[in-house]
Amino acid sequence: MTDMKELKSIEEWDQLKKDSLLKSELVILKYSLYCSISAFAEDNFDRWVSSLDDSPELKIRKVNVVSERQLSQQIAKDLKIVHESPQLIWLDREMNVKWNVTHYGITKAAIEDKIKTR
Repeated sequence: MTDMKELKSIEEWDQLKKDSLLKSELVILKYSLYCSISAFAEDNFDRWVSSLDDSPELKIRKVNVVSERQLSQQIAKDLKIVHESPQLIWLDREMNVKWNVTHYGITKAAIEDKIKTR
């Protein structure tokens, strides 16, 4: 399975940005445990991740926007995008946003259509 982890601190985010440059693309799901739309998005995201073959060229991270509010806001600031939840962000190897989708736009089919794994 592809490398999926929870991102829990700004320090981890900073290290991930440094490590990801030119090595792999990055997909981040920002979600809340208290929102039914987030539950829908997270379920779709998790089903997509579980269907992936192992790919060292793609890193997958999740961010709980409630417990990691500061981190979630820092990601939005660094990427120059509006913070939303749920939110899926796909970054290329130079940490540029390739795709940013929120709420009911986060479906397994949409993710599969946009993010083609090698």
